[in-house]
Amino acid sequence: MSKLKKEMKKVHENTDFKTNFAGITQPNQFKYKHGGSVRPGLEYHAHYTNNKREVFMTGGAHSSSSKIIIKTDGSSSLFSTYTKMKAQIKKHYPSKYTPIPTEGDYGVGTMNRYFTQKANNLNSELFEITKDDFDKSNNLFRYLQITWRLTGLKSEVLRDNTRTIDNFSRTRGNEQLKKILFPLQLWNPPKGSIEDIQEKLRRRKIM
Repeated sequence: MSKLKKEMKKVHENTDFKTNFAGITQPNQFKYKHGGSVRPGLEYHAHYTNNKREVFMTGGAHSSSSKIIIKTDGSSSLFSTYTKMKAQIKKHYPSKYTPIPTEGDYGVGTMNRYFTQKANNLNSELFEITKDDFDKSNNLFRYLQITWRLTGLKSEVLRDNTRTIDNFSRTRGNEQLKKILFPLQLWNPPKGSIEDIQEKLRRRKIM
C-alpha cells in the first residue's frame, strides 16, 4: 500500500464526522498532498478527525478517487480557528506537592520552595507546588517562591526560617504560611552535633 493510501486510510479510521460539499476550489487555494496545484472549480469535502485535524479532499462527497488537498492561500476555516484558540486558552493547573530534599539540597544547605493560591481569592488555600508547576504559571493563580534553610545549628535554622515565614506572611494572602510551615521542617542537624546525637538516640528508642 502506498504512503498516500495509508494516510487516506488513517484519516478514515480517525474521522469523527464529515462535511460534504464544503466548497469549490479557487485559484491557488489548494495543492495536492502528493504535489501539484489543484485547479479551480472543483468541489471538495472535509473530514474532521478525533485528534482535531481538518482534512480536505477532492469531490463533493468521498469516493475512491478522492485525493487529499492542502490549503495554500493562508485562509483558515472556522473549525481550525476555533481549535487554535482553544489550544491557546488551555491553562495549566498546579497540584499539591510535598517536597523531599535531595542529598544535593542538604549539601547546599538550602532549597527553593514554591507556593500558589487562586488569584481572585486571597482567602483560598495556599499550597505548595513543584518548580515545574511554578514555571508553568498562569494568571488564574498567584505564586511565591521562598528560600528554605535545611542544615545548620538548630538555633540558626529556627531563626532564619522563622524570619522567612514572618517576612512573607506580611503580604496579604500569605498569612497561611504560618499554619502550613514550621521553622524546623525538613531540617537535618549537623553530624556529630548534640541535636544529631539526640535524634539518633530517639530513633533507637523507637526501634
